[in-house]
Amino acid sequence: MKNFWFLIVLYPCFLFGQDFSERWKSYFSYYNITDLYESNNRLYAAAENSYFVYDIPTQSTEKITSIQGLSGDQISKIYHSEISGLTCIGFENGLIQIVMDNNLNVFTVVDIRDKISISPNRKRINHFYEFENRLFISTDFGIAEYDLENLEFRDSFFIGNSGNQIQINQITVSGGKIFAATTTEGIKTASINDQELVDYQSWQTEYNGNWKGVLSFADQIFGLRSNNTIYSLENGTISNFNSVGSNVKDFNVSGGQMMVSAANQVLAYNSELNLVAFFNQLQDEEFDINTAVFSNGQYFLGHATLGLLNFNSGDFETYSEISPEGPLLNRIFSLEASATDLWVTFGEYDQFYNPFRVGGINRRGLSRLTSEGWVNIEVEDLNNAGVLSHISIDPQNPERVFVSSFFDGLLELENNVLVKQYDSSNSIIEGVPSNINDNRIGASVFDNQGNLYFSNSLTENQIKRLNTNGDFFTPDTSEGLTSPADVHSAKLVVDRNNNIFLGTLREGVVAYNSSTNSARAINSNVQGVNYPDSFNANPNITALALDENSRLWIGTDEGLRVMPNPASIFEENSRVTVSPVIIEDVDGLPQELLFEQFITDIAVDGANNKWISTADSGVFQVSPSGREILNIFNTANSPLPTNSVRTVSINSGTGEVFLGTTSGLLSYSSRITAENDDLENLRVYPNPVRPGYTGLVTIDGLTDNANVKITDITGNLVFEEFASGGTLQWDTRAFGKHKVASGVYLIIVTGEDQIETNIGKIMIIR
Repeated sequence: MKNFWFLIVLYPCFLFGQDFSERWKSYFSYYNITDLYESNNRLYAAAENSYFVYDIPTQSTEKITSIQGLSGDQISKIYHSEISGLTCIGFENGLIQIVMDNNLNVFTVVDIRDKISISPNRKRINHFYEFENRLFISTDFGIAEYDLENLEFRDSFFIGNSGNQIQINQITVSGGKIFAATTTEGIKTASINDQELVDYQSWQTEYNGNWKGVLSFADQIFGLRSNNTIYSLENGTISNFNSVGSNVKDFNVSGGQMMVSAANQVLAYNSELNLVAFFNQLQDEEFDINTAVFSNGQYFLGHATLGLLNFNSGDFETYSEISPEGPLLNRIFSLEASATDLWVTFGEYDQFYNPFRVGGINRRGLSRLTSEGWVNIEVEDLNNAGVLSHISIDPQNPERVFVSSFFDGLLELENNVLVKQYDSSNSIIEGVPSNINDNRIGASVFDNQGNLYFSNSLTENQIKRLNTNGDFFTPDTSEGLTSPADVHSAKLVVDRNNNIFLGTLREGVVAYNSSTNSARAINSNVQGVNYPDSFNANPNITALALDENSRLWIGTDEGLRVMPNPASIFEENSRVTVSPVIIEDVDGLPQELLFEQFITDIAVDGANNKWISTADSGVFQVSPSGREILNIFNTANSPLPTNSVRTVSINSGTGEVFLGTTSGLLSYSSRITAENDDLENLRVYPNPVRPGYTGLVTIDGLTDNANVKITDITGNLVFEEFASGGTLQWDTRAFGKHKVASGVYLIIVTGEDQIETNIGKIMIIR
């Protein structure tokens, strides 16, 4: 009897992933290897939400990320089918993606993820097992069968004792039987040729107990119980093979060996069931292995922080690290870009400025991207300083940076080496009222005199300054805050007149005038200040930016505000305005830009556009006034691995916009650069414009407000515009109408002073 009321049909529901490689780059971390699969001298290594393929003979790697179309979700299992020539990726949320070997096209299967009748907490993909072109998928709800030839689901099996959903951890097939290791109902078996596998009564519990895994090796069946003991299984009886003694994370067969990866050891058995390899320590490093495989006479171990490790067969102590380079972690907290470098911190404090997250203070290192690649600085080389939240690059010396620690003060680095740490013991930095050693420096900024201002949360003096001569100075901010020792603060910015603006939790913005050594409050008590509604008098100020017109952009946990003339707060009887940006929606109705959005960061590009990141809605690029949304990037239309984007930073020289998310780092080529001092570096690309190209022509190397004219070779004008910043783009149309014909076109640029000029050429081929 077939029990149809327990059958969930998984209808074909798929799409092909989009390739974003033209404008996007990924900078994922590959140092936490969560799963490995070995196939034909190639390793398939899952690293959280991306993977790479390592070719053992050539020692080359190929990365596959959200740029190629991966979802960006958390990978739970990876498998490669040599017969079908494809890689199967299983995710924590039930998504499955299939990557073709021949062209790296990504085929996305959403059937399990989107199935309403399966509870969201039961969709995890635990294991893949291929048998005669059928892929058996172990999940937290049961078993799904997938046809690799036609790329479609066949059936789903709910094999609990009453046809209920139960967690299946691993599957193997041997002697005409399929074995399924379950968490709660033992190891269940059925005939692999049974046409009624969908009927739970076709499955029998052959071995009782709670099982984490089952596999076929050396003509035997081995099972791994939840007590981390391995048993050999035969005809319903079990025999103790080995008690591992610690939590087993992976149990697999590769390269003709049975591999057992546990919390404190990795064991390898040959076909004679002899222990041939044993790993239990790494020199000067914590033994934190998630998975291991054997191939080509070598062992490969997937470490949680060191990446993929390679050991020779006879040497269990010496290893090489072979993961692709990248930042230390994917969980990005803040970014700071310069013309040559990108600095990355991993923080982190929460939205209430609390650095004591689950598990205590986070102690993580720093990452730096240079023209030569990644430099990673371990936290041990930073005196184990915790909650590293922000970096300021010395504009006079790019090798000198200051790192804000939201627990251990202010760190000074030069040439990637810690040279000084400032805290309450050796500087004017203050500890929080309850602990003098808890020194919360949220961020810092250089003024145009080379002085470094920094925030000092929960203290009587929330803004402090390190002068160019090495002396400290305490600004008078008493008029800006009534009870400063109770106020949390972090981010701050400086304007062209060296006025400082500090964001706080529920106390608005503190403005400090360096010329008069006085402060003012920009909060809801000030007439003209219209902050978003919140449960408190003032929202949490989460982001600050000053644009090219000296306007202060204020991001909060409840929306966005703009202050057109922030220096007016220091003037007597001045009219202060802090208000939302009003735009028109699709129906032409007025609405507030980013209404009730949690703003995490704001950056200004070379054309004075704003890039605004949010906690759960991706990134918005808006026009200089904010009244026009130029782009919205999220997981639906971009390679962002998540809509939780914490930080944005822009290389003004190249126009590369770096986006730091909670699941990785990416960048977008905006092709918008900062203004240049002259027109010597005028550049036009692509050049020539070839048939089939549908994008924009970019003209950069411009001075601000330069006049750009484009004419045909006989002098007929087809385009004219003034540059905002250092870049301008043309759609190859004559004044926005028809596309211009094939030919050579002159680009005539005149500076704002009407004196400096330059001429470029572009060829268009239709």
